[in-house]
Amino acid sequence: GNTPALLAALRTAGLRATMFNVGQNVEAYPDLTRQQVAVGMWIGDHSWDHPHMTQLTAEQQTAQISRTQDVIARVTGATPRLFRPPYLETDDELRAVQRRHGLTEINADVDSQDWNNATADQIAAKARQLRSGDVILMHDWPANTVQAIPRIAADLRERGLCAGKISPVTGRAVAPGNTCAAAYRTISARDGAFRGKVVVTNTGTTPLDGWRVTLTLPAGVRISAVRSGVATGTTGTVTVTGTRHNSAVRPGRSTTFGLTGTRTGDEAVAGVTCTDPSGDTLAHARTTGRVEDLGDSVRYTWPGVTFEGRFQGTGVGIKLNDAANDYDVQIDGVAPVTLRTPGRTTHWVTGLGGGVHTVRLAKRTESPWTPGEFGGFVAAPGGRVLAPPAARARQIEFIGDSWTAGYGNMSTSRDCSASGGINPNSNADQAFGALTARTLNADHQLTAWSGLGMVRNYNGGSPGTDFRTYYDRTLQAAGTAAWQLPKAWRPQVVVVGLGINDFSTPLNPGEPWADTAALAADFRAAYLGFLAKLRLRYGPGTFIVLTYPTMSGTPLADLVEQVVRERSSQGDRRVSALHYDNDALGLDLLGCDWHPSLHDHRLLAGALGRFIVTLPVRW
Repeated sequence: GNTPALLAALRTAGLRATMFNVGQNVEAYPDLTRQQVAVGMWIGDHSWDHPHMTQLTAEQQTAQISRTQDVIARVTGATPRLFRPPYLETDDELRAVQRRHGLTEINADVDSQDWNNATADQIAAKARQLRSGDVILMHDWPANTVQAIPRIAADLRERGLCAGKISPVTGRAVAPGNTCAAAYRTISARDGAFRGKVVVTNTGTTPLDGWRVTLTLPAGVRISAVRSGVATGTTGTVTVTGTRHNSAVRPGRSTTFGLTGTRTGDEAVAGVTCTDPSGDTLAHARTTGRVEDLGDSVRYTWPGVTFEGRFQGTGVGIKLNDAANDYDVQIDGVAPVTLRTPGRTTHWVTGLGGGVHTVRLAKRTESPWTPGEFGGFVAAPGGRVLAPPAARARQIEFIGDSWTAGYGNMSTSRDCSASGGINPNSNADQAFGALTARTLNADHQLTAWSGLGMVRNYNGGSPGTDFRTYYDRTLQAAGTAAWQLPKAWRPQVVVVGLGINDFSTPLNPGEPWADTAALAADFRAAYLGFLAKLRLRYGPGTFIVLTYPTMSGTPLADLVEQVVRERSSQGDRRVSALHYDNDALGLDLLGCDWHPSLHDHRLLAGALGRFIVTLPVRW
């Protein structure tokens, strides 16, 4: 095809473009899609096979978009946030489907007519109609488009314009503001191993306070170590940021980092790009939750995700794009204010005294299918956003179901239908996990999903899936991309609370287990396998606590204790069990649908905290 020629022309001209990809083409030509990212292009969703979307049902539209989102995420490591409807045909129903996928619809201010046999001169003339922020429609297959690129680049320079990145917040093009470049070379290679060096250069006129290099690795290449850099990931798309010794680079100067790895082919690195992360969301906000980092914003679905920041001045704005979730906002540690499904907004907290303040944002609710989006903190006029708070030395991960997620915990009645339903009455930041972490001054992460079990979901629902289906994902059911374990996330304690949904309801006809004994055998085997995964991920030093409540008439307690004994017999002495005795603790289960109330979560947190401090944890 013509795509490589177009990419070469864009790169030669110093232009970047947003490439809206058809899903079936990404699946057929994954290396070509990775090449787009490697040379600095941005990626958008253009449907699976380019149909007339407005002629499809909502279910068909969803399939077109979700399949493309998934394949692009799998190939590039990032989920698109922009959607361009084929033929620019759209309606309210299609826009609703896009919103459910966290997408912003992009049309065009100028149509180049390259699809209609326009000449290179005519295409360049159309581009001269562009004003700041405009989007022009072009295609990769016409040869005339490639020929027009140098003329378009020259015209933009003459008018003081650049090729900008389309903002998912406004749908308008904005200057990318990149002031660094990176180049890779292999230093040595032998017997499938290689050693290489990346040179990072400040191409701007002001000092770089930090840089981020993205390496695109061919299949069969794995990074084993990085020197003078901090890496996220080892295969596919790997990002590297500087250390405190080489993050700052003066204009015109360079710094380097080294890497070693293994490869099966001739090529070690297919592409390398550098960005200035000073405008990145996570440059000024700290999180230990699972998020998809998109640079100028992050997306997430798991409950209890938090963002912490610092700022100087009389106020702070919190940029959000989320019509599904509720949040708590806390300034300087005082009582939080709740934001109900804020939508696309910047929520301002003003009227503060001058000086340095802290801000904390916590996602209260669950949204497995609908990502929330956080665009960072912004200071009120006259102030500035500061470096985020330092990470805490202690780290705890909480894995579980509705009890861990804080389902209905803010309700004072088991029937929540009269008080708004489940979401308004739920707060993961007041569930026992978050409470325990705060008591122990630990950073924490929640991976919890109401209704899911280790092998069987509540009442046999969603057969063929269970908690393990989604545990490795960044965005639960909103995307299949695997979560890349950050080097900084190494919890000393992992708390697992699964099994309630497996055994709380009787087996139904048609389920794959003949009786409870068969279900119990599968549960035990799956639990052991899940613990093996955790042990491999976090190493032998992490303590794993398996929790379970009183569930009379079920085998849950015996099974959990069996699992602990079996791990111990295998030499793993850092797996233990904690029984939440409902009666002894005084649980009232007054939350929605007989779930733990806020009163109960405080009791559970107390019991768990007392247990954890008895463990010989080296914090």
